[in-house]
Amino acid sequence: MPEVRGVPAGPPGRPGTTQPPLGDWLRDPEVEVINSRPERRTAILRRIDLWSALKMSLALYSCVFVVTLTAGTLLWIGLRHAGVIGNIENLIEDLGGYVENSYHFKDGFILRMTAVIGPIVVVLASLATVTAVAVFNAVSRLFGGVEVTVSDGD
Repeated sequence: MPEVRGVPAGPPGRPGTTQPPLGDWLRDPEVEVINSRPERRTAILRRIDLWSALKMSLALYSCVFVVTLTAGTLLWIGLRHAGVIGNIENLIEDLGGYVENSYHFKDGFILRMTAVIGPIVVVLASLATVTAVAVFNAVSRLFGGVEVTVSDGD
């Protein structure tokens, strides 16, 4: 095989094998891959680190909060311009005995309260997740954890 400048002729120590197209930078030196048949591995999950659970849940709930706040604001603006919010205000006036054009949603107040209450919900949900992980850790000590089977193929 001709040698190309900058590319070794073949992997050292394994004659007769060819180098992968992207090189060995993706290959784990501890793992030997054999393409003969799909493999099944079983792992038992016995403990989850509380600090990792807190970091992941804060990140997840923060992303959910930002997406929900943005989508809710855009939806509210669209419904306000389409007249749907005005129709709901009129319905509340008709059902509640208000004088005509006296009931209005305070858009800015609703947005501010959502922006204040949302982070509080993020922190409380993260603490609830950490509490659930602590309960999982305690229960898995008693019963042995959760067994997960991972397969390479069908």
